[in-house]
Amino acid sequence: MKIVMMPANFFKLLFICLLLSNFSARAQKTNIWIVRHAEKAANSTNDPDPVLSPAGQKRAEALAKELKREDIKAIYVTKYKRTGLTARSLAYKIKVLPRVYDTDTAALKKFAKAILKNFKGNNVLVVGHSNTVMLLLNAFGAEMPFTALDEEDYDMLFRVTVKDNGKVELAIDYYGDKHHTNEIPEKYQPEINHPEAIRPFTNY
Repeated sequence: MKIVMMPANFFKLLFICLLLSNFSARAQKTNIWIVRHAEKAANSTNDPDPVLSPAGQKRAEALAKELKREDIKAIYVTKYKRTGLTARSLAYKIKVLPRVYDTDTAALKKFAKAILKNFKGNNVLVVGHSNTVMLLLNAFGAEMPFTALDEEDYDMLFRVTVKDNGKVELAIDYYGDKHHTNEIPEKYQPEINHPEAIRPFTNY
């Protein structure tokens, strides 16, 4: 039997092609992570802009742990302290300065369009509020799994994936300590959509 020896340069070229192919596949996906701010401090003075409670501070650390390896390129928060404080730990760890966005309903579509244009192929974190998270999902072209988040829904992390062909996928996971009223619909659970994932769907 004749053995055919392939030149070393062939394998180098094949390896480079595989690397470029994998890079291209990753670049075709834009991931937008959307989360509600963490638990806010009890408000006895009717302060419209409270800071985070100790539980909220712990959740902010959990968010940083959850996303620190996701190569987040931009972080967007609202003008309120609780959203900035939710993102601060992650922002510090990855050295990204959060930017402020407008939560006005009419402005969210323009905001989403700008994100998808300016950060195509990258990962972005957007921190919102109980009454804006669903609107943000809609602005990025994803389905809304709930009409709105409940006041006690704090532990859900939403990931909107937008592909070059325009297809939009939504996955939802829990993170940090358990604190929710609504349950994630089965169709959005990561382990069901992506059974090949190693990390379990829930931390509970």
